[in-house]
Amino acid sequence: LKNPSPVVFSLAKTISILVGLLYLRVFVLRFNEQRLLDLTRPEKWCRCEFFRQTVKGHPDFIRCSAENKQQLLRREFTRLLAVSEAKPEWLIRSLLGEEELYTAYNIAVTAVDDGTDSYTKYQKIIRIVRQMFGYMVINDMQFGLLTSYVRTWFFCRQPENPNSLYISPAVSTNQNHTSVQASFLECMHYFENLSTNSPNVHSSPTTGEDNEDDNKDDNGDDDNDNNDDDNYMEEDNNDGSGSKQHKKHKNVFKKAMKVIIRNVSRKGKEKMQLRDMKNYDRNQFSFGDMLGNGRSGAVFTAKLCGKTGALKIADLYKNENLLKEMLNEIKIYHGPLKEIQGIYIPKLLKFGVLHEAFVFIFTSFAGESFAELGNKLTKEEKQLAIEGLRAIHIRGVMHGDVRLENIMVKEKNLTGKNCVWWIDFALSKIGNAKELDREMFELKRLLGINIKNS
Repeated sequence: LKNPSPVVFSLAKTISILVGLLYLRVFVLRFNEQRLLDLTRPEKWCRCEFFRQTVKGHPDFIRCSAENKQQLLRREFTRLLAVSEAKPEWLIRSLLGEEELYTAYNIAVTAVDDGTDSYTKYQKIIRIVRQMFGYMVINDMQFGLLTSYVRTWFFCRQPENPNSLYISPAVSTNQNHTSVQASFLECMHYFENLSTNSPNVHSSPTTGEDNEDDNKDDNGDDDNDNNDDDNYMEEDNNDGSGSKQHKKHKNVFKKAMKVIIRNVSRKGKEKMQLRDMKNYDRNQFSFGDMLGNGRSGAVFTAKLCGKTGALKIADLYKNENLLKEMLNEIKIYHGPLKEIQGIYIPKLLKFGVLHEAFVFIFTSFAGESFAELGNKLTKEEKQLAIEGLRAIHIRGVMHGDVRLENIMVKEKNLTGKNCVWWIDFALSKIGNAKELDREMFELKRLLGINIKNS
């Protein structure tokens, strides 16, 4: 199908999930589940959704461990051991044939864009490998597993060189033990033992250059932090000063972005926005606790370029709608609402692409939500929320998702008074007067304010 309908896509996704669950049940759980559960620290393979609140990104499967079986039954785990991604065999066969994945990838990253189907195939191979690598890197995993349900590839990052990826030859699911090869189950057991003993590997430490705030100015005032031209990729230098490794890495990034963009239907301006975003390496980020995991993605405390704030990430590969929303939020922050950052909304500190796998938005901390504060809200704070929405409306922007969860109270350190910020502009758009009035009415209703007297 050259242009399959959304219905076909939905059906294909459903079939893929069902086949994946069958694979998990038959080839992993059936032979392996009891063995893993009987370990001193019981382990489990499961769908990522079961533990999404603590996993960065959306890999199809994860393997995790806990202190006891009861914890696993409660869907709680203390250690992430490996991440896994599944692709349909028909897709893998159309891309690789009988060729090994690592061979095909190394050819793909050096291929020249000649506009043919062969180049498109190379882009897809890059996408599959970079996706798996991205999940491993952002979760600090040493091991990963890619499967087509018929064939499986084992991925590994070495501690001494974590930015390099090693991929095993394909292992057939029905592969039996012989004098010259291990069976599929033996390979699985070996993989599981390795990842149990040493699951984590961290990206290379940041250098002074990597860790600098590229938005800094000389007077120490960070009011210009939202001037994020530096969040877009610079053109390649022609003076020969850049290292070959850096240029090779940059070329791979550009190729990976091309196939992502091609798969996401969007207007030309939005294509440019995604294609030209600056790519940040994992070692530039320091992750903290999860702040939330709502409809618009996971939010973590994080440190980047010497600043601490809230980091929202969206998977480049799994959810096209969420990706569009993230790009829209960046556009709203960077456009019509730029002047009220730090007054009625958080400051946009950074945005870009994280390790070729995630789009991110990095903002200043926003505090506690109106939903969390409940009856502790004051009349002054409610009035500040109305003023904030009015300031947003004056700039022609309709927030699009007026909920108490999206209104935050932040304590002002210098004055000792609280300020109120609006967050989450994923669904925002330029609205007409009627839409803006309706949204203000909805806010006052949520706040319990008498509409007639307000």
